[in-house]
Amino acid sequence: RARAPPRRRTAEVGRLLARARARRRRTMAARATSVAPAASGLAAPRRRVVVSRRTPPPRPRPRPVVVAAAATEEVPLGTQIETALLGAFPPGTVDRVRDSLRFTLADGVHEVNHPGLGLQQASSYIAGLTPRPYWDVRGGDFPWLVELEKNFETIRDELREGLANPDLERLGNAIWVAAARDDAEGYGPDWRTLVLQDRCEWEPTNVGLFPKTTALVKAANAPSVEVFFAKQAPKTGIKPHTDFTNFIMTAHLGLDCPPPPLSWMKVGEETKHWEDGVGMAADTSFIHSTYNDSEDRDRFVLIVRFWHPELTAHERDGVRFLFDAFEDLSPAGLAAAAGKARARVASRESADEHGRSGSGADEADAAAAFKSAVSAKVSAPQSGEEEEENGTRGGGGRRKKGRKKKAKGGGGKGLGLLAKGMK
Repeated sequence: RARAPPRRRTAEVGRLLARARARRRRTMAARATSVAPAASGLAAPRRRVVVSRRTPPPRPRPRPVVVAAAATEEVPLGTQIETALLGAFPPGTVDRVRDSLRFTLADGVHEVNHPGLGLQQASSYIAGLTPRPYWDVRGGDFPWLVELEKNFETIRDELREGLANPDLERLGNAIWVAAARDDAEGYGPDWRTLVLQDRCEWEPTNVGLFPKTTALVKAANAPSVEVFFAKQAPKTGIKPHTDFTNFIMTAHLGLDCPPPPLSWMKVGEETKHWEDGVGMAADTSFIHSTYNDSEDRDRFVLIVRFWHPELTAHERDGVRFLFDAFEDLSPAGLAAAAGKARARVASRESADEHGRSGSGADEADAAAAFKSAVSAKVSAPQSGEEEEENGTRGGGGRRKKGRKKKAKGGGGKGLGLLAKGMK
């Protein structure tokens, strides 16, 4: 065929393009009518998102890193002691001791100026105990001290025999040592002690040297924590201070004292003078001081530090647990202290049960036998060599000087500083 002229070809191409555009419009319209809108309840058509190759894919969000807690957290030492204390006693029986421990570890100080009585300061403090500078020895709370008054001559004579022994310091343990406490400068170098008992434990060497005194204290059933002889030189005294503890009181029995009013002790606002054979009971958490105004006579007394009469038996054992615990604050030491406390509780309960079931005749016979044994011990003559034998363990001959048990420093040691090593 012959080709159409240019103008005709141009018109034909235009018509073809127009028809193509019309077909495209119809096709698009058909597609639009065949797909229901989103308002009809059908899903809207998906839109294809074209991601450029230059656009990096979205990164995944990092997961939070969870650090596992330590398998075992360190328990504070005070909590360990408290847990061991409460676990060793029946529930509710040592709550005041627990509170006292918390008070001490928190550096608490109970300081009250009692009108007409004086200033009381205690860092080892048990709430609810009657505060009174001097107590009436014959008021019914201290029958054991009245019993010691009756036998003061025996105690005095045994002390004089010991003082006359030139080998006393060699044979004994820490004889006439100075005060061993932070405020020892308040006591001065001339206040000396000879310890028989410290923190409820009898010192075997010195007990062997003074068996009569020891036997009398035990026979009187004194609730003692510490027992020691105390010597104060002429023209010396102890400055005003506190023993920092309200649950352990102090008793003095005059043995060899200058006549009144040369030697005295002031507790709170009240002053009393030492006399031979006369006992005094004081709460030394009150500020107190002493003085020996004699020109040439030492003053000798027997001092017994004892439980406040309003403490229960379990509370006394609770404080003894603390004594044992502070000797070794490791987990093994706390476990050992708790074991001792449980043994004391069991022993006390057993004794109480036996006392309830036993007859009055049996108790009278046992008491008579005990008194006879004490009388025999007190009245038996004893030579210096026999005293040295009693100072040995197991009767194996003389104790060598190098094998002496080191004293714990009782007699002047502040019981209110029990927890000092934990601070």
